Amino acid sequence: MPRITAPTVAEHRAQQRAAVLRAAEEIVVEQGRDALTVAAVAARTGLARPSVYAYVRSVDDLLVALVRAGFERWAAALERHTADATDPRALVVAWFEAAAASAAAGDHRLAAALGGVSLPDEVRGELLDGHRRTALPLADAARRLGVGDPDAALGLVLAVVNHTVARVEAGADPDDEARRAAAFVLDGLGGLRRGPDEHAQHAEHADRTEQTEHTERGEQTEHTERGEGTEHRTAEDLPARP
Repeated sequence: MPRITAPTVAEHRAQQRAAVLRAAEEIVVEQGRDALTVAAVAARTGLARPSVYAYVRSVDDLLVALVRAGFERWAAALERHTADATDPRALVVAWFEAAAASAAAGDHRLAAALGGVSLPDEVRGELLDGHRRTALPLADAARRLGVGDPDAALGLVLAVVNHTVARVEAGADPDDEARRAAAFVLDGLGGLRRGPDEHAQHAEHADRTEQTEHTERGEQTEHTERGEGTEHRTAEDLPARP
């Protein structure tokens, strides 16, 4: 029986499972997912192969666990960074800070390494729902900033997020990249915004334009009718030729 190194059996199992996942993540990031085997995990953790199977059923099960653990880590980091951001502008800044910090920590390298992993439909659906939930604060911030189509704006914002992550992973300073990207996005959202005053000004301008066009059409019609009447009267007033 393996020696228990925690106060309880449950805590011991949790620690051992965490060690197995950590070793598996290191192998995938360093060598690629094809290098991930139970034997490789056992060698890295110092566990016997049968002991590894006590925490995961197979390599596929291990890959699913890695994907889930990676997403949970990202969601927790995002929650920590954005918990106190009640203002929409502050929320956007905090969101980019979380993404840049996560990239600097290497979390996105795991996601990239696992990008082609075949997942059960249930797990894939679970992850898609999770990613939608983590993106919702950005869409909500766009809506609160007055953007007319926050869902369309969200796609643009996420493209900037991906670019920011790529730059941080390439060695750029995460704080600088987060600050620069957030400023760019907020400026862009401002350009998509039309507040109540702008709506009123736009409607007033449209009304004035329509009234002007209507007046011009009326004057043109009156002028034409007046001209035709004058020509008719002039013909009647001409003296008859002898």
